[in-house]
Amino acid sequence: MLALPTFAGQRVIVNPAPVAPVAPAVASPWSIELAATYTWGVPDIYLNNNGHCKEIKSIGADITGVYAIDEHNSVNLRFGYTWGGEKFAYGDEWWDKTRIHTFSLMPGYRYTDAITDQLSWFVGANVGIANASYKDSSYVEHHRAYSGHKSGWGFAYSAEVGLRYELTESLDVFCAYQYGGNTASPKDMGYRFAHRQHGHQARVGVGIKF
Repeated sequence: MLALPTFAGQRVIVNPAPVAPVAPAVASPWSIELAATYTWGVPDIYLNNNGHCKEIKSIGADITGVYAIDEHNSVNLRFGYTWGGEKFAYGDEWWDKTRIHTFSLMPGYRYTDAITDQLSWFVGANVGIANASYKDSSYVEHHRAYSGHKSGWGFAYSAEVGLRYELTESLDVFCAYQYGGNTASPKDMGYRFAHRQHGHQARVGVGIKF
């Protein structure tokens, strides 16, 4: 306890206890991305003279865990799902419809560089495995004549380039052009579907830092 002064007017000097400096918080290297994709495929290489196949189109979603090695380099693990289909027509009375559900798991690498304090660009690539499930149905004059359901495993791959905008220290939004596909295809459906599952993709989403 401090001693009170014994004489009027005497100054009391109090020495405050030293305050230890507080170290700045270290940003976590972990983040997670939630994204949606739209795919428009390349022309079917199995097109023949008897029919016409439209390009495959699909929608999808993915969740990606990202670990930042430093301010430029990061590694990630992406789990994705896409749903799409196509129609192969033989004239006006006979056609096939195919519905394709695809799951993929791909580790990858990404390089990021700043444009401004909030805007940055990135480029990356992923490679892994995929499982595709095909439901194929044939129709004659609007009546279904055949239906089959097969699935297969294969490699999955993608490469992307895009822009990212930081809204807050823990939240950002991004958009990217991506080219990707897989080789997952049933072996016993008459011909392989694998090369139909690759194409151009638009990917948009949000990133959340821990």
